[in-house]
Amino acid sequence: MPDSKKKVSIRDVASKAGLSATTVSLVMQGKGNLRDETRQSVIRVIEEIGYKRKAAAPKADTNEQFALIVDDIANPYFHALFEGLDGALEDAGHFATMLSSHDSVERQSKLLNNLWQSEIGGLVIVPASGTNRDDLRAFENRRRPMIMAVRRIGQSPFDYVGANPLVGMQIAADHLIKLGYREIGFIGGYESNHAYGERYAGFAASLMRHSIELRQEWICNGGSTRLFGQQAVAQLLSRNAAPKALIAYNDLVAIGAMDAITAAGLTPGKDIAVIGYDDIPEAALQPVPLTSVATPAEKLGQVIGQAILARKMEDSQKDPLDITYPPRLIVRASCGSSHPTSESEGDANAPII
Repeated sequence: MPDSKKKVSIRDVASKAGLSATTVSLVMQGKGNLRDETRQSVIRVIEEIGYKRKAAAPKADTNEQFALIVDDIANPYFHALFEGLDGALEDAGHFATMLSSHDSVERQSKLLNNLWQSEIGGLVIVPASGTNRDDLRAFENRRRPMIMAVRRIGQSPFDYVGANPLVGMQIAADHLIKLGYREIGFIGGYESNHAYGERYAGFAASLMRHSIELRQEWICNGGSTRLFGQQAVAQLLSRNAAPKALIAYNDLVAIGAMDAITAAGLTPGKDIAVIGYDDIPEAALQPVPLTSVATPAEKLGQVIGQAILARKMEDSQKDPLDITYPPRLIVRASCGSSHPTSESEGDANAPII
């Protein structure tokens, strides 16, 4: 018998039935091309454990589908973001799906147009590289909410929830400088991506503030994958003068950089310091654990879910939300420390709004 004091969630039903929460939600809505046995199984579990759906709030649509569009569905950071979003929506009786733009503005536009013509409840988008306001102008009406996540596109009327990449990179560069590094490179990212501009600006500002030369031959952009990081750093190491420390656009690039350093017979954190960005789970699991700028992906997903639901109940003419979480630097062995520590800018548990 379940504890009568414990609130039974849709996840409990899914776990008991051996199905996904999305499948359970579809059964409850009477939607989806599901087998009768699946539907009956869900109904039996609901009756057995006493799950009760939340009463709908006044004027709110219930059991809706929302979509998250990201540029790279293979990036673990976006999986954590999706989990947070889906969990927040599920608590309200809704569910989410994740789609990939493959970092193509053209494909992103096709996805947005198709979704906007459907019965989608709202959209969350991590903009593809090169996205500008004109690419999204058709979606500026607030009949259904659309939220920018993680990356901005400059001035726009869309709500935004993310971290502060400029501050995050300043924290990373300042940490290396405090350790005594002066020969520092920056690798990864696309110049057409607004997030790259913010991260690079933070890096460059920190070096200039400390009167450290910004050497263009140590700036390598054009990719955000592990393979790009590996290839870019292998090329850097083939030159006569290589940097003594590297800051990467994201953790995948940083892990690739450490692959190249190791392949060259060197040791990350001893011969060349490396710092990543995002603090994905794999960062701490590397042979030399990766120092990384942490942005709380799952927490951001939860906040996005709460924001998009609130938007559906509010006056569409309200000013756009701007919710920014301060980043933290998680210090590990890849920049010379063997004991994890945390450096933060402000309160890492509270958003800057």
